[in-house]
Amino acid sequence: MKVNKPVISVLIFWMVNSLATFGQVGKPLKSIISIENQYLIAKVDNPIRVVAQQNEPVSIKQLNATIQVYNSEKVPIEIVEGRGYFIIRPDTIGIVELNITTGDTIETKTLRVKPIEAVGRLGRYGANTDEKIGIGEFKAQMGIIANVECCGFDARCQVLGYQMLRISNRNQIDRTVNKGARFEENTRGIIMKAESGDIYIFRQIKYKCPCSENYQRLDDMIFEIE
Repeated sequence: MKVNKPVISVLIFWMVNSLATFGQVGKPLKSIISIENQYLIAKVDNPIRVVAQQNEPVSIKQLNATIQVYNSEKVPIEIVEGRGYFIIRPDTIGIVELNITTGDTIETKTLRVKPIEAVGRLGRYGANTDEKIGIGEFKAQMGIIANVECCGFDARCQVLGYQMLRISNRNQIDRTVNKGARFEENTRGIIMKAESGDIYIFRQIKYKCPCSENYQRLDDMIFEIE
Protein backbone atom coordinates (compact mmCIF):
# COMPACT_ATOMS: atom_id res chain seq x y z
CA MET A 1 0.00 0.00 0.00
CA LYS A 2 1.42 3.40 -0.91
CA VAL A 3 1.82 5.94 1.88
CA ASN A 4 1.32 9.57 1.02
CA LYS A 5 4.47 11.30 2.33
CA PRO A 6 3.12 14.89 2.27
CA VAL A 7 0.33 13.79 4.63
CA ILE A 8 2.57 14.17 7.68
CA SER A 9 3.17 17.87 7.02
CA VAL A 10 -0.54 18.47 6.59
CA LEU A 11 -1.24 16.59 9.80
CA ILE A 12 1.24 18.66 11.79
CA PHE A 13 -0.19 21.91 10.43
CA TRP A 14 -3.74 20.75 11.21
CA MET A 15 -2.79 19.56 14.68
CA VAL A 16 -1.02 22.79 15.65
CA ASN A 17 -4.00 24.84 14.59
CA SER A 18 -6.41 22.42 16.26
CA LEU A 19 -4.47 22.57 19.49
CA ALA A 20 -4.61 26.33 19.47
CA THR A 21 -8.34 26.26 18.87
CA PHE A 22 -9.34 23.46 21.21
CA GLY A 23 -6.97 24.66 23.90
CA GLN A 24 -9.06 27.76 24.34
CA VAL A 25 -12.35 25.99 24.99
CA GLY A 26 -11.61 22.52 26.37
CA LYS A 27 -9.19 19.68 26.77
CA PRO A 28 -6.33 19.95 24.22
CA LEU A 29 -6.03 17.33 21.52
CA LYS A 30 -2.89 15.29 22.24
CA SER A 31 -2.60 13.17 19.11
CA ILE A 32 -4.10 12.46 15.71
CA ILE A 33 -3.79 9.56 13.31
CA SER A 34 -4.01 9.24 9.55
CA ILE A 35 -4.97 6.16 7.53
CA GLU A 36 -5.64 5.93 3.82
CA ASN A 37 -9.31 4.89 3.83
CA GLN A 38 -10.53 6.07 7.26
CA TYR A 39 -10.89 2.40 8.14
CA LEU A 40 -8.66 -0.67 8.28
CA ILE A 41 -8.77 -3.53 5.80
CA ALA A 42 -8.66 -7.14 6.99
CA LYS A 43 -5.68 -9.31 6.01
CA VAL A 44 -3.82 -6.31 4.59
CA ASP A 45 -0.89 -4.28 5.98
CA ASN A 46 -2.51 -0.98 6.97
CA PRO A 47 0.01 1.88 7.36
CA ILE A 48 -0.91 4.40 10.05
CA ARG A 49 0.75 7.70 10.81
CA VAL A 50 0.55 9.05 14.34
CA VAL A 51 1.35 12.66 15.30
CA ALA A 52 1.40 13.69 18.96
CA GLN A 53 1.97 16.85 20.97
CA GLN A 54 5.53 16.08 22.02
CA ASN A 55 9.07 16.94 20.97
CA GLU A 56 10.04 13.50 19.69
CA PRO A 57 8.27 11.40 17.03
CA VAL A 58 5.79 8.91 18.42
CA SER A 59 7.49 5.62 19.24
CA ILE A 60 6.02 2.14 19.06
CA LYS A 61 6.32 1.93 22.87
CA GLN A 62 3.59 4.57 23.10
CA LEU A 63 1.13 2.44 21.14
CA ASN A 64 -0.94 -0.63 21.81
CA ALA A 65 -4.11 -1.92 20.21
CA THR A 66 -6.92 -4.41 20.68
CA ILE A 67 -9.46 -5.88 18.30
CA GLN A 68 -13.00 -6.94 19.08
CA VAL A 69 -14.96 -9.23 16.78
CA TYR A 70 -18.74 -8.87 17.17
CA ASN A 71 -19.61 -9.52 20.85
CA SER A 72 -16.41 -11.32 21.76
CA GLU A 73 -13.80 -10.03 24.17
CA LYS A 74 -11.12 -7.60 23.08
CA VAL A 75 -7.78 -9.23 22.30
CA PRO A 76 -4.39 -7.60 21.64
CA ILE A 77 -3.32 -7.00 18.05
CA GLU A 78 0.27 -6.51 16.96
CA ILE A 79 1.59 -3.15 15.81
CA VAL A 80 4.72 -3.21 13.64
CA GLU A 81 7.00 -0.24 13.08
CA GLY A 82 7.64 0.93 9.51
CA ARG A 83 9.65 3.81 8.10
CA GLY A 84 7.92 6.83 9.58
CA TYR A 85 4.65 4.96 10.14
CA PHE A 86 3.19 1.93 11.89
CA ILE A 87 1.47 -1.15 10.46
CA ILE A 88 -1.59 -2.98 11.74
CA ARG A 89 -2.76 -6.16 10.02
CA PRO A 90 -6.12 -7.42 11.36
CA ASP A 91 -6.90 -11.05 10.56
CA THR A 92 -10.65 -10.46 10.47
CA ILE A 93 -13.30 -7.77 10.43
CA GLY A 94 -14.24 -6.05 13.71
CA ILE A 95 -13.34 -2.98 15.72
CA VAL A 96 -9.76 -1.96 16.54
CA GLU A 97 -9.01 0.37 19.43
CA LEU A 98 -5.64 2.09 19.10
CA ASN A 99 -4.31 3.49 22.38
CA ILE A 100 -1.77 6.32 22.22
CA THR A 101 0.11 7.29 25.39
CA THR A 102 1.39 10.88 25.56
CA GLY A 103 2.80 11.84 28.95
CA ASP A 104 0.20 10.87 31.53
CA THR A 105 -2.63 10.81 28.96
CA ILE A 106 -3.94 7.79 27.03
CA GLU A 107 -6.10 8.55 24.01
CA THR A 108 -8.09 5.84 22.27
CA LYS A 109 -8.92 5.93 18.57
CA THR A 110 -11.58 3.54 17.30
CA LEU A 111 -11.13 2.12 13.81
CA ARG A 112 -13.51 -0.17 11.94
CA VAL A 113 -12.03 -3.16 10.10
CA LYS A 114 -13.72 -3.95 6.80
CA PRO A 115 -13.12 -6.71 4.25
CA ILE A 116 -11.34 -5.94 1.01
CA GLU A 117 -13.75 -4.35 -1.46
CA ALA A 118 -13.64 -5.19 -5.13
CA VAL A 119 -14.62 -3.27 -8.26
CA GLY A 120 -16.81 -4.94 -10.86
CA ARG A 121 -15.40 -5.12 -14.38
CA LEU A 122 -16.56 -6.38 -17.76
CA GLY A 123 -13.28 -6.44 -19.61
CA ARG A 124 -11.89 -2.93 -19.30
CA TYR A 125 -15.28 -1.43 -18.45
CA GLY A 126 -16.52 -0.70 -14.94
CA ALA A 127 -19.84 0.37 -13.46
CA ASN A 128 -21.29 3.76 -14.40
CA THR A 129 -19.17 4.11 -17.51
CA ASP A 130 -20.24 6.71 -20.07
CA GLU A 131 -18.47 4.81 -22.82
CA LYS A 132 -20.49 2.62 -25.19
CA ILE A 133 -19.22 -0.88 -25.98
CA GLY A 134 -18.76 -2.10 -29.52
CA ILE A 135 -20.77 -5.19 -30.48
CA GLY A 136 -17.70 -7.29 -31.27
CA GLU A 137 -15.90 -6.35 -28.07
CA PHE A 138 -19.00 -7.03 -25.98
CA LYS A 139 -19.57 -10.47 -27.49
CA ALA A 140 -15.92 -11.37 -26.89
CA GLN A 141 -16.20 -10.98 -23.10
CA MET A 142 -16.11 -14.14 -21.02
CA GLY A 143 -17.66 -12.99 -17.75
CA ILE A 144 -17.75 -10.53 -14.85
CA ILE A 145 -14.71 -10.07 -12.61
CA ALA A 146 -14.39 -8.61 -9.11
CA ASN A 147 -11.08 -6.79 -9.21
CA VAL A 148 -9.25 -5.51 -6.12
CA GLU A 149 -7.96 -2.06 -7.03
CA CYS A 150 -6.66 -0.84 -3.69
CA CYS A 151 -4.06 -1.74 -1.13
CA GLY A 152 -1.01 -1.76 -3.40
CA PHE A 153 -1.50 -5.17 -5.01
CA ASP A 154 -3.47 -6.83 -7.79
CA ALA A 155 -5.99 -9.50 -6.85
CA ARG A 156 -9.43 -10.80 -7.70
CA CYS A 157 -12.28 -11.99 -5.52
CA GLN A 158 -14.66 -14.83 -6.35
CA VAL A 159 -17.82 -13.82 -8.22
CA LEU A 160 -20.65 -16.02 -6.95
CA GLY A 161 -23.36 -15.01 -9.40
CA TYR A 162 -25.56 -12.23 -10.80
CA GLN A 163 -28.63 -11.37 -12.82
CA MET A 164 -28.37 -10.08 -16.38
CA LEU A 165 -31.04 -8.18 -18.29
CA ARG A 166 -31.04 -7.19 -21.95
CA ILE A 167 -33.31 -4.36 -23.08
CA SER A 168 -33.24 -4.42 -26.86
CA ASN A 169 -33.49 -1.36 -29.07
CA ARG A 170 -37.09 -2.49 -29.68
CA ASN A 171 -37.81 -2.57 -25.92
CA GLN A 172 -37.88 -6.36 -25.74
CA ILE A 173 -36.49 -7.81 -22.52
CA ASP A 174 -34.39 -10.92 -21.96
CA ARG A 175 -33.21 -11.92 -18.52
CA THR A 176 -31.23 -14.70 -16.91
CA VAL A 177 -29.51 -15.69 -13.67
CA ASN A 178 -25.85 -16.62 -13.96
CA LYS A 179 -23.93 -18.72 -11.43
CA GLY A 180 -20.26 -17.91 -11.06
CA ALA A 181 -18.20 -15.33 -12.91
CA ARG A 182 -18.06 -16.95 -16.33
CA PHE A 183 -21.04 -16.55 -18.68
CA GLU A 184 -23.18 -19.68 -18.70
CA GLU A 185 -24.96 -20.98 -21.81
CA ASN A 186 -28.16 -18.96 -21.31
CA THR A 187 -26.22 -15.79 -20.55
CA ARG A 188 -23.94 -16.31 -23.56
CA GLY A 189 -26.96 -16.79 -25.82
CA ILE A 190 -28.47 -13.45 -24.74
CA ILE A 191 -25.14 -11.68 -25.14
CA MET A 192 -24.78 -13.01 -28.69
CA LYS A 193 -28.08 -11.28 -29.55
CA ALA A 194 -26.52 -7.85 -28.91
CA GLU A 195 -27.36 -5.11 -31.40
CA SER A 196 -26.60 -1.42 -31.58
CA GLY A 197 -28.66 0.52 -29.03
CA ASP A 198 -29.26 -2.45 -26.72
CA ILE A 199 -28.86 -1.97 -22.97
CA TYR A 200 -27.35 -4.72 -20.83
CA ILE A 201 -27.72 -4.62 -17.05
CA PHE A 202 -25.77 -6.78 -14.61
CA ARG A 203 -27.29 -6.57 -11.13
CA GLN A 204 -27.27 -8.30 -7.75
CA ILE A 205 -23.64 -9.22 -8.38
CA LYS A 206 -22.47 -11.21 -5.38
CA TYR A 207 -18.82 -11.85 -4.65
CA LYS A 208 -16.62 -13.01 -1.82
CA CYS A 209 -13.06 -12.13 -0.92
CA PRO A 210 -10.87 -14.55 1.08
CA CYS A 211 -11.07 -12.43 4.27
CA SER A 212 -14.85 -12.03 4.22
CA GLU A 213 -17.16 -14.38 6.10
CA ASN A 214 -20.20 -13.30 4.07
CA TYR A 215 -20.74 -12.39 0.44
CA GLN A 216 -20.55 -8.78 -0.70
CA ARG A 217 -22.32 -6.87 -3.46
CA LEU A 218 -20.79 -5.07 -6.42
CA ASP A 219 -22.36 -1.96 -7.89
CA ASP A 220 -24.86 -2.67 -10.66
CA MET A 221 -23.30 -2.42 -14.10
CA ILE A 222 -25.15 -0.92 -17.07
CA PHE A 223 -23.76 -0.97 -20.60
CA GLU A 224 -25.02 0.43 -23.87
CA ILE A 225 -24.05 -1.26 -27.13
CA GLU A 226 -22.55 1.11 -29.67
